[in-house]
Amino acid sequence: MRQHTPGPWRVGDAGATVFGPKSDKPVPEIVATVRHKANARLIAAAPEMLELLKCYIGAHKSMTPQTLERYDAEARALLAKMRGEA
Repeated sequence: MRQHTPGPWRVGDAGATVFGPKSDKPVPEIVATVRHKANARLIAAAPEMLELLKCYIGAHKSMTPQTLERYDAEARALLAKMRGEA
């Protein structure tokens, strides 16, 4: 199974292309090209969603209220980013 491009991913200035992380290469890696900016935002957030889910799964049963609040805040911030509100 091929590994995905590591994050963070970002939406290009035109809003239709999602690029991989910044690197020394002259041309950035293209992760996806889409028709709508909203789709680009969702795709660009995928690595962050994956990391947040990894942190939450398996740990939620033993989390303190403070930890739950932190993950809740991170999830809300990620949703805002995906909606273009960040």
